[in-house]
Amino acid sequence: MTGFEWRALARSTSGNVLPMACLGVIVLCGLVGGGVDASRAYMVKNRLQNACDSGVLAGRRAMTDSGYGEAERKQANTYFAANFDLDGHNAVNTRFVTKADDKGNQVEGTASTEMQTALMNLFGFDVVKLTATCTASMSVGNSDVMMVLDTTGSMGNALEGASQTKLQALQAAMKNFYNTVAAAKAGSNARVRFGFVPYSSSVNVGRLLYDRDPSFLVDQYTVQSRVFVEMKTVTTETCDDATDPPICTTTSREVPSWLYQPVANFPYATYKTFKSVYTKTHEASGKPADQKSTWQGCIEERATVPAATFSYSPVSGITPAEALDLNIDMPPNSYDDRTKWAPMWREVAFTRPTGVETSNTGSKAGYACPREARLLAEMTASEFNTYANALSASGNTYHDLGMIWGARLLSPTGIFSANVNLRPANGAAVSRHIIFMTDGKMEPSATNITAYGIEKHDRRVTTNGTADAKRHTSRMRAVCEATKAKGIRVWVIAFSTALTTDLSACASPDSSFTANNSTQLNAAFQDIAKEVGELRIVR
Repeated sequence: MTGFEWRALARSTSGNVLPMACLGVIVLCGLVGGGVDASRAYMVKNRLQNACDSGVLAGRRAMTDSGYGEAERKQANTYFAANFDLDGHNAVNTRFVTKADDKGNQVEGTASTEMQTALMNLFGFDVVKLTATCTASMSVGNSDVMMVLDTTGSMGNALEGASQTKLQALQAAMKNFYNTVAAAKAGSNARVRFGFVPYSSSVNVGRLLYDRDPSFLVDQYTVQSRVFVEMKTVTTETCDDATDPPICTTTSREVPSWLYQPVANFPYATYKTFKSVYTKTHEASGKPADQKSTWQGCIEERATVPAATFSYSPVSGITPAEALDLNIDMPPNSYDDRTKWAPMWREVAFTRPTGVETSNTGSKAGYACPREARLLAEMTASEFNTYANALSASGNTYHDLGMIWGARLLSPTGIFSANVNLRPANGAAVSRHIIFMTDGKMEPSATNITAYGIEKHDRRVTTNGTADAKRHTSRMRAVCEATKAKGIRVWVIAFSTALTTDLSACASPDSSFTANNSTQLNAAFQDIAKEVGELRIVR
C-alpha cells in the first residue's frame, strides 16, 4: 500500500463504530458490575454487623459471676453463625472474635469476611473485604427491686448433694445479683434501690408501720391466751406395796390454776411502741410469774373474710372487698380497728383443745418471726451483704402474705408511696420489680400464732379452724394480679420445688424460673439482673 493510501485510511471514519462500541460495552459492564457488587457488599456488611451484634449480646447474656470464658465465647459464636449465612452471601474466610474487659461489664467483637464478587472478578477484583465491630454492654436505668423471700424452716435444710443449705445458696445468689446490677450501673447516674420482705408465718413490718404512723397499729386487741385463776391444792397419795398392809403417805402442793381463753386486756398501746411490758402469763417454780415481753415487729393482719375464693378486677379491685388484708393501698381508718394491724404477741399466745372457748388445759403456741423488712433504698455492697447474711429460716409458708407486703412496699399509690415515688436525681422514669423466691408449697398452720392469729381458734381464713392451703393460694393469685396491674414486673423463682401453675400464673409473662440447685438459682437471679440491667448494643 502506497503512502497516499495509508494517509487516506488514517483520515477515513468508516469502520470506527465497532471498536468504540466494544469499548463502551466494557465500560458499561464495569459500571453495572461495580453497582451490583457494591449493592451486594452493602447488604452483606449489614448482615455481618447484625450477626456481630447478636453474637456479643448472646455472649454477654451468657456471662455469670465467673466471667467470660469458653462457654460464653461458644455461645457468642453460635449466635453469630446462626445470623450470618456463609453460602447465601458467597462469603469466605469469615472470622468472629470476641473478648470481655476485666470487669466483665461488656463484650467486644470483631467480625470479618470476604465476599466473592459476581461481576467485578472480570476486572481482577475477586473478593470484597468487609469488617464489623460490635460491643454489648450492661447498662441500667432507674430501677426499684423488692425481694420477697421465702425464709421458712425448710430453707434451713441442706441442698441435696451439697454442703450448703438452701438459705446459704440464696444468700450467695442475692450477692451475685447485686454485683451484676452494680456493674451495669457503674459510671452512670442511674438510681437502683433495693427493698426486702422476708416472709414465713408472718412478716416483720412493725417498725415500718410504727414509723409511718403509730395509729396504724391497734391499742386494743384480743389474743388467744390464758389468765391466772388461783393457786390450787393438789393432793397426791403414794403407797408402798412391799409392806402388809401397804403403807400410804399423802402429800399436798400448791399449783397455779389457769383458764385458757381469748384475752382482750393486754397493754397493746405500750407493747406496740417496742417498750418492754409485763403480763401475769408465765409460770416459774410452780407459781404464776411476770412475763417480760418486747415486740420483735411481726404483725397480725387486719380484718379479712373466710371466703373460699378471691379474685381481682381492674374495675372492682379485690373481691370480696371485705378482705381488707388484701387491699394493697388502703390506709387504716383511725376509728376502725378492723383496718389496722396488731403486733404479734408471741409470749402470751396459747392454744387449747379444738372448739373449746375456755379450757383448764392448754399449751404454748408455736411462733416464727423473720428478719425485719426494708423499704426501698440505695445500698452499698457491704450494706446489702450484711442484710442478706442476717436472714434466718423458721416458720410455715404463707405465699399470700409475702406477696401482700411486697406489693405494699412497692406500690406507688399505697401507704409507703412517699418512699416509692421519691424522685431520682436524673429525673428519668423508674422500672419496678418484685423477685418472689420460694422453696416450697403453701403450708399454713392451724395451731401456731401467725399473721392470721391461731386459726384453730380465731378462724379468720376458714370457719372451721383448719389450715386451708387452697384458700391462701387463691388469695395469693388475687394479689399477684393486683400487683401486676400497677405496672410492677413480678419474677418468680421456684427453688428446689416445682413451679406450680399458681406460681407460674403469679409471674409476669416470661418471668418465671425453676432452680433445682445453687447453680441454677444463681443463674435465675443473673437472668433477672440482666433484664433489670437492660443488655444493649453500644455504638
